[in-house]
Amino acid sequence: MIMPRRDNMQVSSSRSDNPTKTHAKNSERSLQMEKVPPRYRQLAAASTRGKVERLTYQGTYENKAYAKDAFVYLPAGYSKNPTKRYDIVYLMHGWSMHSDDFLGGVGTTQKSPFKRMLDHAIAEKRIKPLIVVTPTYYPDRSFVPNSWDGDAPLNLRFATHELPNDLVPAVEQRYRTYATSTHLKELRATRNHRAFAGFSMGAITTWYVFEHELNLFKYFMPMAGDSWTVEENGGLTAPAKTANKLAAQVARTDYKANDYMISASVGSDDGTSGQMSPLIAELRKHSQQFTDRNLLYRTDQGGGHDLDSCVNQAYNSLPLFFSKS
Repeated sequence: MIMPRRDNMQVSSSRSDNPTKTHAKNSERSLQMEKVPPRYRQLAAASTRGKVERLTYQGTYENKAYAKDAFVYLPAGYSKNPTKRYDIVYLMHGWSMHSDDFLGGVGTTQKSPFKRMLDHAIAEKRIKPLIVVTPTYYPDRSFVPNSWDGDAPLNLRFATHELPNDLVPAVEQRYRTYATSTHLKELRATRNHRAFAGFSMGAITTWYVFEHELNLFKYFMPMAGDSWTVEENGGLTAPAKTANKLAAQVARTDYKANDYMISASVGSDDGTSGQMSPLIAELRKHSQQFTDRNLLYRTDQGGGHDLDSCVNQAYNSLPLFFSKS
């Protein structure tokens, strides 16, 4: 990210002096988003509150095993419906953040705006009841670098190794997703019920997952971040090459344009719009792989690089997922 900031979701980062943010404002396909209703800031009724659990699993990095934590949101009614199966979203944080930053730790009464948004949106049937998993790409906290660009190798490693080999099997053998086993054939067969999302460096991770794990995921929600598959900040510095590589990767698969969906978004005052907008424009030139229906790009008006905008973006994108599940 070309911005002197931390991915601290409690801090707003308005950038009125950003010369690139007008790129998003002027895009015909960069549509504004609704705002989360003020009532969503309040604790939901007890009967509609989801429960967050901590899941511990083993990951490996450079031939060393690490005990990893992920937090798992289970919608209200999960324990009372032992035969019901659920769609699932894997949601990744940004630089220097923790696995519990989105959901606020275990329990049902967290103050987390993201968790409260899920509770209210599910209760009001804006989104279907679903499971949300928030992991971390850091093997442990000693791997947190001094700058966000130091995360890039960990983002790629997580997307191509830990996610498919360690996290997804650990989660989906324990919780009632649509996968009835964790055999690769079954995980591929249930990809229509699986999404990956991420904020900032988590969005970098999301683009890597799209590129490398399309056989496991149908839906993607990159928030405030571009693809670094060609080079760092490639959405700004090499958008055509980046789009060419992503389109070529999809073309090598058997998936058609209606087999996947990307709902990309960014705050209008977030400097990362300068990286996202050129990439989206170049992706749209590959009309066989990316269309107005499977590649959406929307702007959260007034949103910065912060938690409030991230919640707004997810509030708008999640209803688009799993519509035919």
